[in-house]
Amino acid sequence: MRQLKMLLDEMHQYVQAFNRNNQVLHENWQDKKSDQFSSTCITIVNNTCQEYMQTVEQVQVGINSSIEQLKAMEQELAKELNSPEWAYKG
Repeated sequence: MRQLKMLLDEMHQYVQAFNRNNQVLHENWQDKKSDQFSSTCITIVNNTCQEYMQTVEQVQVGINSSIEQLKAMEQELAKELNSPEWAYKG
């Protein structure tokens, strides 16, 4: 999960750098195509990346919560199995 987040962060940084470079070109050349490219490509990729990151983070929180619940259940079961009530009374 951590590696996925690192890769997504890296991808997001590349998109941001690409956006900055496109903005520099637009400002220096006053290129109207860069506006179109920014709105049809860079903005969409950036938004999709952010949405995916948020989804991954939410899933990670859910998984961590489930892990904690399972650990608590494991501890309760261990207590029950080790309690004297489970001893064989023959």
